[in-house]
Amino acid sequence: MNFQKLKDRVFKNSPRYSAGRKIQTCALFSAGVMLFLNVIRITDYIANPSNTGLPLGVTLLLLITFLGLWQLARFGHETISAWLLIVAYAAPTLYCFYSWGADLPAAILMSVLVVVMAGMFLGSKRALLITATLITSIVALSYLQYHQILPVSSDWRSLPHHPADAIAYALIFSVIYLLAWIIIRENRQALTRANEASLALQAEREGLEAIVIERTKAIREIQREQIEQLQVLASIGQLSGGIFHDIVNPLTAVSLNLECLKEERCPQLGETQDYLHQALSATNRIKDLVNSTNSCLRREGREKMFSIRAEILKIKKIMDAKARRQNTLIYIDSGTDIQIRGGQTRFGQVIMNLLNNALEACSHLKDQSESRVYISLGERHKYKEIELSITDTGGGIDKENLNKIFGAFFTTKSSGDKNLGLGLSIVKEIVEIDFHGHITVSSKPGEGSTFTLCLPINL
Repeated sequence: MNFQKLKDRVFKNSPRYSAGRKIQTCALFSAGVMLFLNVIRITDYIANPSNTGLPLGVTLLLLITFLGLWQLARFGHETISAWLLIVAYAAPTLYCFYSWGADLPAAILMSVLVVVMAGMFLGSKRALLITATLITSIVALSYLQYHQILPVSSDWRSLPHHPADAIAYALIFSVIYLLAWIIIRENRQALTRANEASLALQAEREGLEAIVIERTKAIREIQREQIEQLQVLASIGQLSGGIFHDIVNPLTAVSLNLECLKEERCPQLGETQDYLHQALSATNRIKDLVNSTNSCLRREGREKMFSIRAEILKIKKIMDAKARRQNTLIYIDSGTDIQIRGGQTRFGQVIMNLLNNALEACSHLKDQSESRVYISLGERHKYKEIELSITDTGGGIDKENLNKIFGAFFTTKSSGDKNLGLGLSIVKEIVEIDFHGHITVSSKPGEGSTFTLCLPINL
């Protein structure tokens, strides 16, 4: 149920809407009472023509008046009908006070009836005005009658009580009871309407809360998708920087191998083919790197079983030219071959970054003959992990930088090196997200650094 329907329902059952029906009920019931009183007056008049009660013409006029008010209320003239109904009761009441004294019991009951009726049909303010008018009239008439300024017929005080008087009192009480019943019924209906309105509003509120929850959920879903899109864009930006960073290493290897081929004065076929093979391997490495990054951006996982030792040897062959140029030796202690499931190109990206960093760390040594890079591969059966470490004999990493080196865009190199500071952050991301492992570093300035990868075996 919407608010407009609820409003219409409450208004339809409101006291103002049902005022005409209440006036019709009171007017029709009053007409019935007057009809009964007329029968009594006619009977009294026949039995005792000298009876000084309410004139028969007045009771007949009241009967006709009440019937007319009933018809008037049926045509929708509630306010006029209410005023005329109250006047129809107040006029004979004042006549009784005037004729038989302000202490006439029937007139006092009629006064109570007029006040209650005024409160029901005209409101509290107008009922107060009518009450004040009645009180003023009673006090004024009592004063004038007490000082014998106005004549008053008080024979009724000395006459024996007549059954007709009791019937008249009963009829007046029945009208008062009718008004009380209407008030109680109206209050009950108002309480019922209030409860229905409360339940309807509660249902409306629950419906609105459900709509709000649904809309909030939809908004959060949209926000989540937008955040994911932003993260993808951020990854694109970061990975694009990583692509340039990682492409430099194979291009360097291509350049060095081609340069060695160019400088061969007495080329031997075997060595020349070796240079060409390394150059082609480097270019293929660039192609694999770009394809791997493209798959990552498209959220494609190309996982397969591959040999860690074979991948390390492949990367070593690419980096051999750079290592020879700076007189750095690369040693591999791989033990038994170990195979894992994952992205082979992404794993190669990790090894290339770490090996390139190790070679660069060794390139700054004054005595190049002492520069070494050690690659160790083994299993930790207790933890069901593969442990891969790359150790260099370079200058090491300052203690204050150890907690920063895996952060994006952090670098200790000068701007002239054109280093973006993304290599280790990409390595950490690949190790943790793609291979569900972790990477640690230990270093002492002047003694070198060791990067250790721990990857779960049951991938």
